[in-house]
Amino acid sequence: MSSARTFSRRRFVGVAAGVAGAAALAPRSAVATGGDGGPYGDHDHGHGHGHGPNVVTRDRIGLQQWSIRDAITRADGSVSGYLGGRGFPYDPTDLGPVVPLPGGFASVFRYLASVGYRGFEFFSFDQGANGPITTEQIRAALDGAGMVAAGSHTGGLQSMINPTYRQNEIARARVLGYRMIGTAGNPGPGSPPSGLLSDWTRWAQQANEVGAALRAVGIKYFFHPEQDWFRFFDDPAHPELSRVHRIDWFTDNTDRRLVFFEPDTMHTLAGRTRFPDPVDGSLFDVNGWYRRLASQRRLIAWHIKDADRIPLPAAGTNPFTQEHVRPLFPLNGGIDVVYVGEGSIGKGYPCDIDPEVLGFPETFARYRLSDPGWFHAESDAGPGPATDPGRSLRWAKVSAAYLRSLKGHRHGHHGKHRHGSH
Repeated sequence: MSSARTFSRRRFVGVAAGVAGAAALAPRSAVATGGDGGPYGDHDHGHGHGHGPNVVTRDRIGLQQWSIRDAITRADGSVSGYLGGRGFPYDPTDLGPVVPLPGGFASVFRYLASVGYRGFEFFSFDQGANGPITTEQIRAALDGAGMVAAGSHTGGLQSMINPTYRQNEIARARVLGYRMIGTAGNPGPGSPPSGLLSDWTRWAQQANEVGAALRAVGIKYFFHPEQDWFRFFDDPAHPELSRVHRIDWFTDNTDRRLVFFEPDTMHTLAGRTRFPDPVDGSLFDVNGWYRRLASQRRLIAWHIKDADRIPLPAAGTNPFTQEHVRPLFPLNGGIDVVYVGEGSIGKGYPCDIDPEVLGFPETFARYRLSDPGWFHAESDAGPGPATDPGRSLRWAKVSAAYLRSLKGHRHGHHGKHRHGSH
């Protein structure tokens, strides 16, 4: 049994209790600034950037729309805010000037391209106060900004099994040009959905059916499992599954040629912590799952969501927060979003208490993506309060800079070979 399986929630609580006091006293580390004064420049400042080759493909750096949902739907230029100066967030007081903020697809695409994004992953095609927009106009806005559509989260399974809905999604994908359609939702109704084997068997069969239909037109069908997927089965007729994670079963019982995955770095680790084995308390084997997906060429994108671990979360709750107090930050009482690369998930163990949290440089180097291979930055907490309307776009800017500069380490995590998934 691997160390990932034997590291139990009981050990988590013990370790977390030991670090809680220190975590409360230690200041939060700001993200490194490069030698040119801008965030995440070419020089490493001891924040885990490493010294090896880039581990993120620059023309595959994308952003999930959910992170900047406020910017897409507000009228272009209708509010002003701070996008961060050249020294931010290394200097948290350097907010830069107050500027009119972009809104709507076309204006936001231009901004995202200017800070280093190439791809955009949709969850909606509505731009709110900016008025109706056609799929063709969205494509023109992407082309005008030099960006591409990277995929969509409009592929809920119970919708996609309807041939009419599916054909409409395929038609939109053809116009916008993306080659992956998926969902962040559960495979069936309910939150959490049913824990019965009969339901999961039906959903696996449906996923294969949808995957086959999309494969026939050159599109990959994917799932983006959030925390409910890491629960165990709860089926009185099949007590032998009471220690089987639903995500493990679904991975093993869908066709690797038809069903793909876009893991969320925070939700996967939160599911690992929330649902310990009911007998021995061991935790979901996160790196075993990533390794399995990579070896089967089913790992086609990441949702790169950073967060700080809450030292002593209540049992069964999300153990991560995507906001933290940033000393000297002058807005919102000092509370700011966690930028990609500065949280305990991005830095990994020992910044995070879990030794199976490798950090972003090692995770991306070890578990290689298959086509189309997108690295999508995301934050659920991107949009800020009314007093900080620039937060989501500032988060996007700083996070893109981190991904563009991210280097691997000369030696693998815990002394292991960097390319262990191969």
